[in-house]
Amino acid sequence: MTEQVEQGSKTSWFDRLVERVQGERRKTIVVAMAQEAHVLQALETARKHRLAEGILVGEMDAIRREAEKAGVDLAHFEIVPQRGECEAVLRAIEVVRSGEGDLLMKGKCSTSTFLRGILDKEKGLRGPRLLSHLAIFEVETYPKPIFMSDAAMNISPDLSQKIEITRNAIEGAQKLGVEVPKVALIAAVEKVNPEHMPCTVDAAAIAKMADRGQLGQAIVDGPLAVDNALDQESCEVKGIKSPVGGDVDILIMPDIEAGNTFYKTMTILAKARAAGILMGARVPVVLPSRADSDQTKFLSIAAAVAMS
Repeated sequence: MTEQVEQGSKTSWFDRLVERVQGERRKTIVVAMAQEAHVLQALETARKHRLAEGILVGEMDAIRREAEKAGVDLAHFEIVPQRGECEAVLRAIEVVRSGEGDLLMKGKCSTSTFLRGILDKEKGLRGPRLLSHLAIFEVETYPKPIFMSDAAMNISPDLSQKIEITRNAIEGAQKLGVEVPKVALIAAVEKVNPEHMPCTVDAAAIAKMADRGQLGQAIVDGPLAVDNALDQESCEVKGIKSPVGGDVDILIMPDIEAGNTFYKTMTILAKARAAGILMGARVPVVLPSRADSDQTKFLSIAAAVAMS
C-alpha cells in the first residue's frame, strides 16, 4: 500500500492531495470497531505519511489479531477497549464529541449501526444538513477527479434531498480545490420526461436553481446521461449544448442503485483510485465500504483530513 502511494504518478491528483495535507497539522481519527486489517493498514499509512494519528475503539484481542495479520505495530496508536458493535460505535462518537478526535471512521461495524450512532439526536454527530455520501474517483481515462453522490446513504431521495446532496457535493469539491465545480444531474436520458422519468424533472429544477444562484459558485446542468457528462463527443453526436458536458466534476445520481452501481463499476472494472466520505455531519466521516482496499481507505482518510 505504501509503495503504491509513493511510487504512483507524480501528476496524480490524489498524490498531490496527500502532499498538500502533509504540510498541515496532523489530525486524530477515531475508528469505530477498529478490528479490521485493511483499516489498520490504512491508518498506519496515514501515520507514516504524517497525515493523522489514530484512536482505535473496539475489542482489544481482536484488534491485536488483525494488527498482527496486517503487520501493524499498535504501539503507535491509542486503544480504547470496547466490546460490542453498537457500544464501540457510540464510544467512538463519544471520543470525537469530547474533542479528543477530529474525525470519525467506520471500521468493521455495519454501515447501518454506524449511521444510527451518528444520527442519534442526543449522542450522535448529526449536523443541521442532510447526511450524504461523496465518492471521489481518479482514472487514467479522465483528466481530473470525478466526484459522485450518493452511493451509500440516501436510497431514493426526493427533490429537497437531492438539492441537499448537490450542495454537500459542491461544498466537498470546493474544499478539495475545485473552485467552481461543474455538476451533472444524471438520468438515463437528456430530455425532461415527467410521466415516465420523474428524476428528469428534479434534475431540471435543480439546474434552474443553480442558474439563479441558489447553489452558490457552481455550474449545474441536467438531466444529462453519464456519457454526455463525461464525453464531449457524445454531446456533439446528440446535439447537446451544455457548459458541463464532457467536462464534469460532479455527478449527482438519481438514486442509490445508480450511485452504488457506478461506484463498484469504477473501482472494480475501471480500477479507479477512490475515496468515500460522509458529508453533513459535525465532523468529516470516513465511510468506505467493508470490501474496499486499504488504498481506498487511506485515500478516504486523506480526503477527510483535507476537508477538516
